[in-house]
Amino acid sequence: MPTSEHKADDATRRLTLIPAPVTLEYTHGTALIGPLVTIEDADQSWETLPIEQLSDELRHRYGVTVLRRRTHGTVISLGLDSRLAHDEYTLDVSESEGIRVRGGSESGLRYGLQTLRQVIGQTSRAIPCLHIQDKPAFPVRAYSLDVTRGRVPTMEFLIWFVDQLALYKYNQFQLYVEHAFAFVELSEAWRGTDPLTAADITYLDEYCARRGIELVPSLATFGHMYMNLRTREHRGLGEFPEDADRPFSFIERMEHHTLNAADPKAHDFASRLIEEYAPLFRSKSFNIGGDETFDLGRGRSAQDAPEAGRDELYAGFVRDLCETLSRHGRQPMLWADIALESPRTMDLLPGDITMLNWMYEPQIDESNIQTIAAQGRRQFVCPAVRAWSRFFPDYAGAWLNTYHMALAGVKYGAEGMVVTDWGDYGHVNDPRLSVPGLCYGAQNAWNPIEIDAHEMNRRISVLVYGDESGRIMDCLARIDSDGVSFPWDLAVQVLELEYGSGTGMLNTDVASYVERSCGGELVFDRTLGCADARRRLLLRNHARLERRRDCDRALIDCGSAVVAVLDGSARGGLNPELLWVMLDGQRLFNRLGEELLVLAGGEDACDIKDVTGRALDASRRARLAADLELWFERYRVQWLSIGRYAELARIAHVVWSFADILRRGAL
Repeated sequence: MPTSEHKADDATRRLTLIPAPVTLEYTHGTALIGPLVTIEDADQSWETLPIEQLSDELRHRYGVTVLRRRTHGTVISLGLDSRLAHDEYTLDVSESEGIRVRGGSESGLRYGLQTLRQVIGQTSRAIPCLHIQDKPAFPVRAYSLDVTRGRVPTMEFLIWFVDQLALYKYNQFQLYVEHAFAFVELSEAWRGTDPLTAADITYLDEYCARRGIELVPSLATFGHMYMNLRTREHRGLGEFPEDADRPFSFIERMEHHTLNAADPKAHDFASRLIEEYAPLFRSKSFNIGGDETFDLGRGRSAQDAPEAGRDELYAGFVRDLCETLSRHGRQPMLWADIALESPRTMDLLPGDITMLNWMYEPQIDESNIQTIAAQGRRQFVCPAVRAWSRFFPDYAGAWLNTYHMALAGVKYGAEGMVVTDWGDYGHVNDPRLSVPGLCYGAQNAWNPIEIDAHEMNRRISVLVYGDESGRIMDCLARIDSDGVSFPWDLAVQVLELEYGSGTGMLNTDVASYVERSCGGELVFDRTLGCADARRRLLLRNHARLERRRDCDRALIDCGSAVVAVLDGSARGGLNPELLWVMLDGQRLFNRLGEELLVLAGGEDACDIKDVTGRALDASRRARLAADLELWFERYRVQWLSIGRYAELARIAHVVWSFADILRRGAL
């Protein structure tokens, strides 16, 4: 494991590079970039080198003329060095010899050029003389983006995002899909979502390949079949077809809906999806999902195969999918959570599966990683940017999670790391705000050295957001911890305790989920209905909801500080309007939580009296309802600036439902 980042004397400006190189040594002096720059490469057939991006950086930053044939002026020399490992590179800057980049292969050379791009972005024409020798801790450094649980990105955004991945040296990208691809037989499931198309995938696959990134198909083929199994055409393939007509629920989408592993038609269905999807990708890998099959063995499969155990059902279904992949020359990837539940399940699975071992908490248990390593199986460790179900990511938790997972992965010989970015509960989180988490993952997948969180945030502030003061990220990192009294996920739980809008009936499935989430400390009386359950949940969270004023002050302070640094500009995907839309959304939800607590009978615990000492009246609730509706229009603009309409209406439903509750004045 690398033990040092770089050395510099006091007179030399330290560069900020993400990921930090394994070795960076500053030598004496600076190299001056002249008005003419020649990029000289011995083999001009290289297709994945970011030479055009480098040329653009030079023109934009220095205003120089960039040539591809040797002439007078500064020379950037590119070439291979057989002494270097495949992904290794060296970068040398000297006064006499200019800039030289060498790679052990085309990929190593590409990573060296990405480092050079970061150097150029921080300097004037005088570049500090230096020597870098660098290579990654993990051969595979992947990013998985949820494009199915609410947001379907535009191609323009996906292209921008791929460019970010390339700059920070990722070499694999996965788009997680459940239903938001235009499968021929799933139009009933994807209608109205403006799904990704075959043309979208093939274009993105080519774009990724030219940037040295492998686009890997990632498709739910077993669990997480919620939208597919709500259709009339395919509901019979699930464990509980009788649940297909239940009202839509964000919570239920995450909890249920697994294919009936004992039904041959379910196998055929999943295989057809694979056979339609796989040919669109040049990758030989295929992530078949297989996670969180909670319903397995509890419904129709128990009737169809009463003698089979859950481990046999699970492994048998996965084996069949692996055979489908094998016929098409593909290698399977599988989320490891279900296989890890039982040694017998793991033993029954094929040996050529890449196990995607996910853990998302800041502190992790290494035992699962050790278990897979002990079996000699190939595995990737999978942390998260921790952005789902909230307006702003939990940056502090994401930094620790990616670091600890990387350390454990190195310790037990994992071959790769997949940084996951999920969109549970409607994908209210904006993926542009995941860029810091992307950088955390880039650092830890490449060079997992011990870096203080404040120092890592300073580096992101400087490199991503152009903030020489280094303050932006510390402000952003405060938001989730200091600014949230009524989080989005709690709001969704409160709302979805009602079975369908306006019925007043308790959704017992959601009630059971909330009780489990509370560790059994909260129990709903099933006979008293939705309003009582909402009241109990709100009162249980009264201490958090009462923090509204302090949280709002933190949000305003953080927002003002960040906007002052941005100075009206957009940097690293962040712009002032996006920031204020998300901050204002959280502030309004903080107020909403306080109002709901009053309606739940907690007004004595809240400092929300008007000047007459009476609780907030109906007119004040109506103003908040209107503020929520006006805010949603601003949020809609930001959503559509990077995404298709997709499931935006489901976000609107949450906001408008709470507006109706406020005007009604009753839970």
